[in-house]
Amino acid sequence: MDEDMNMDAASGYGLQPAFQHQPPPPPANQGDPSRKQLDLVFIQDCTGSQGTYISSATKNIESICAHIFESGKLQAMEDLRVGLVAFRDHPPQDHTYVTKNFGFSSDISAVHKNLSTLYASGGGDGPEAVTAALAEALNMEWREYASKMVVLIADAPPHGIGEYGDGFEEGSPDGHDPLQLAREMAGRGITLFFVACEPALSGYSYATDFYQALTSITSGLMLPLLTADLLTHAIVGSVLENLDMERLVREVGNAVAQRILGNNESVDDVARELHEKLLLRNESTKKVVIESIYRESEEAKHNVAVFTQAGSLKEAVPQLKRVSGTRFTEKYLNARHAMNRSSYSSYTSYSSARSVPASPVKPVVPPSSPPRKVVTDFAAFGAPKTASVFGTKVAQTPFSLAGGKAAFGGMRMGGGARAFDEDEEEEPADDGRQKVELREDSISLDQARRIAMQSAWRSARS
Repeated sequence: MDEDMNMDAASGYGLQPAFQHQPPPPPANQGDPSRKQLDLVFIQDCTGSQGTYISSATKNIESICAHIFESGKLQAMEDLRVGLVAFRDHPPQDHTYVTKNFGFSSDISAVHKNLSTLYASGGGDGPEAVTAALAEALNMEWREYASKMVVLIADAPPHGIGEYGDGFEEGSPDGHDPLQLAREMAGRGITLFFVACEPALSGYSYATDFYQALTSITSGLMLPLLTADLLTHAIVGSVLENLDMERLVREVGNAVAQRILGNNESVDDVARELHEKLLLRNESTKKVVIESIYRESEEAKHNVAVFTQAGSLKEAVPQLKRVSGTRFTEKYLNARHAMNRSSYSSYTSYSSARSVPASPVKPVVPPSSPPRKVVTDFAAFGAPKTASVFGTKVAQTPFSLAGGKAAFGGMRMGGGARAFDEDEEEEPADDGRQKVELREDSISLDQARRIAMQSAWRSARS
């Protein structure tokens, strides 16, 4: 990158004064700046609705870490540290615990053991102790030179964002504000990815808008999932993409931040120039490619902007607008309707085959939990095995992971070389399964913007 790659004023992107809390003392283990290292924290909702996600994380944590270690090209087991924070709610909504912080460990069998102690229970008023869990994660002993990433898994918002029936409508009882915590994370180079457990999350008025803003502030992504079967692939894909992003932030971050903070240029302008320069040198990155289930609306865009720019929840909530109608796209709703009809038809046919001819026909009730294989009719993205950047082919990543159950959910679409594939043969485009693909492709404008934001935040704090 050119040394004159300088960057913008952060207004409109949540670049607010963030340092309301005293930073923890520096850890004894700072990490090795000459090696690729990753500190990864899982924040797991442990309220009553999260049993399948806890089970999926527990079952697959060792394979998740093995894929990250191999595909992320880490050199030693201590290069990967995994942390775990579990949360429920504040009393009187829940009297078991608010948070459990298990700390960091490079012993993945110990992480598995910690996960196996968790179970879903409790939760009272809808919103949960998300903010308390974010504060716990922020104040863990992160290594200075490691890539830092948080994966939050939940189906409910934090307290204080304006939801009906919130038992703590003024916000988290511990006094923390999630918008301020997110900005502190951004300043320390901690990227937040949010796994939105749908369709439950969209039953709230403002939860999806809030989490879109929260991940945007930290330059992360929001990944809506319709089933816990997809959790492994969502995690692995997002981690590998983030490692590529971290590499570029470390390479061009200082020059980019100078343009934004020193020269008072706009984030968008600098991101566009950065994108062009990276394309010209044929820069490729891994990216999680998914199809959105969310319907766009002016009210939702307004709410995301409000949360992103507000200094606190107290400032944001009075400005929020109600989103009328469903949060989901027509395509998703039609697919779910077709799936429900198909499940009902299959069940009635099966019941008829088993019935005794002389017996009277009884009304049939469709199963409450239809087969997860038929969740939507979204087809896999039909991209070629390789894509080009100005006529130059991009190498396909050797990473392979059961794409038949690949994660489904974020906000990005596009072409590129696929990395999540269950079989060598092409799968039918309309097999009805949810999919997410990890692709090696030319860097996107969205990624360039995230690099610009991360660079500005880190320099603003230093």
